[in-house]
Amino acid sequence: MWKAGIWTKRGFTFIELAVVLLILGVVAALAFPTLQRLTEDELKLAARHLVRTVYFLADRAAATKRVYRLNYDLDRQEYWVTSRSAEGEFNPVTSDGSARTTLPETVQFKDVATLRQGKVTLGEAYTDFYPLRRVDKTLLHLTDRNQHVLTLAINPITARVTVYEGYREEIK
Repeated sequence: MWKAGIWTKRGFTFIELAVVLLILGVVAALAFPTLQRLTEDELKLAARHLVRTVYFLADRAAATKRVYRLNYDLDRQEYWVTSRSAEGEFNPVTSDGSARTTLPETVQFKDVATLRQGKVTLGEAYTDFYPLRRVDKTLLHLTDRNQHVLTLAINPITARVTVYEGYREEIK
């Protein structure tokens, strides 16, 4: 400690320790909301990627006059694209960069609901994309560690996706 031009070996005063703790508290208070926002940003980023994939598949189905399927694995938290062959089987599509995509660690599928399958909370679900830009009506629910939920509603006629904050059971 510096006192009257000489160093002493007394240590820190209570006021100095209190100031340091106050500064650390202010830094922590400013950093914590930023860390929470990072998980929300990952949730929104995952939703945006899914929306782009839906638009890509709707366009691709219309352009190629083939049926495409967006598959969701709720156990592994991943999704991928397949297309229907002439024999009626769905085969993975990987040549255009649409390989399996794993959701970020902090994000997961809560459930997927379609008219054909109902609400799926475990296992696999899918959304089919048909020529003429038609698609199975689908509600995707994504959640993060902080229990924030986004609902992605895929319109069956326009293939447009509407993103809602919170959990929505039915979209009119």
